[in-house]
Amino acid sequence: MERVSGVGGEDAVGPGVAGVRSSGAGVSADATADGRVPVTLSIPAERDYVVLVRSAAGHLGVRAGFSMAEMGDWRLAVDEACGLLLLPDEVDVIGEELDCVFRLGPAGLALTVSAEARPGSKPQVGGFGWSLLAALVDDLQWAEEEGRVRVDIVKRAAGAGGPGPGGPARAGVR
Repeated sequence: MERVSGVGGEDAVGPGVAGVRSSGAGVSADATADGRVPVTLSIPAERDYVVLVRSAAGHLGVRAGFSMAEMGDWRLAVDEACGLLLLPDEVDVIGEELDCVFRLGPAGLALTVSAEARPGSKPQVGGFGWSLLAALVDDLQWAEEEGRVRVDIVKRAAGAGGPGPGGPARAGVR
């Protein structure tokens, strides 16, 4: 498994979700081991449908207590995370769906965006989209495993602890 990551180590909204599986298409929610309810949204792997993911991100951002500035950053970050998997010069996605799993925690929100991709596919780490995404979120990770490419992002609400908006955006290889 190849993985690129940024600032991490925080719990409460981390990328691991137990018991969540896409049901094919649509929106679903299943409780995790800690009782939190992730929201799963599967959309066609086409740029025109990302607006649905941004809308869900906005509604969940309100529940997370994001300020207007944090909300704008969060929605743009969600758009960029989806874009990394949908732009042909970034990742060679071969699946017909983009799976998005949101997790709301006491400190903020996390999103995992994944899709089937050709082996060796990876986003252009250091490219404009990756750099923009790293500047908008508190944690950024990328991984390729079992025929899927995944981008994980975390955004904490101000005052939730750890680096906040405008905090250090680092990306390295693990």
